[in-house]
Amino acid sequence: MKICIIGPLCKDLNIVKRREFYQPGGVTYYAGQAFSSLGVDTTVFASYNDSESSWINGIKFHLVPISKNSTIQFTNKYLNKDINARVQYADVPDNIITAEDIPPRQLSEIDYIILGPLFHNNFSTTLIKKLSKNNRLVLAAQGMIRYLDNKNHIVWKNPLNVLKLLPFVEYLFLDDKELGFITKCQNLRDGASYLQSKGAKNVIITLESRGSRLFLRNKEYSIKAYPPNTLVNPTGAGDTYMAGFIKALELFDDPIKQGEFAAMTSTICIENQGPFTGTLDEVLKRLKQSLQSF
Repeated sequence: MKICIIGPLCKDLNIVKRREFYQPGGVTYYAGQAFSSLGVDTTVFASYNDSESSWINGIKFHLVPISKNSTIQFTNKYLNKDINARVQYADVPDNIITAEDIPPRQLSEIDYIILGPLFHNNFSTTLIKKLSKNNRLVLAAQGMIRYLDNKNHIVWKNPLNVLKLLPFVEYLFLDDKELGFITKCQNLRDGASYLQSKGAKNVIITLESRGSRLFLRNKEYSIKAYPPNTLVNPTGAGDTYMAGFIKALELFDDPIKQGEFAAMTSTICIENQGPFTGTLDEVLKRLKQSLQSF
């Protein structure tokens, strides 16, 4: 399997239980590291200021910089009493990726292209349409509804940003809160049905500790969650789930097994600081152990 990820590479300041540390961030980083750790041939086209990159380290994937004047910077502040809750604010320069930034010859023999926007204006519409002509696209939806208010806090706006891209996308990944905002539906099935009526082919909804739900064409599958041995840091869990699911398409024909593999990959991620650094064998071993415990 060969994967290409396109999007910004950002500089993250994470504050967890009063500890502060900088690291790379964004869908490009978390999904890229997870794919590479799972043995996938991964190329990441990332927009950032590549003249100031001392904060980038430990990269496993093939990184192709899309040089910009500035780098998106996030601050993720996790609340002490609830590690799943965080306050985010950001510094977001104009970081748009255009069709001219990615020559078509660099996308030869790619199985899937992952679109990992962090904000609504990271991609040009021309780029999306161009990529969809000869490639299967996967979209991490959250970035398309992200904006900044006048205090640099992240707010959600304009669901149409996601809806207009659905006809071009093979797999759409989002969580239940994003689903509710985009579709105005409280019920998961109703929300997924609405997205599919707008052109989405396959909709994958993550539900944190409540598992995940797969709406693949005209079929629905419920996937259980695997509780972590120790919850260390949930940053990147959704991106890791996405990477695990796309990898699982190569491993299994059964959608339930695909979802379970993705869920376990995400669980192993949140048991450690930083991105997923496990292995394919580790995920399969943990899945086998979980079956034996029932």
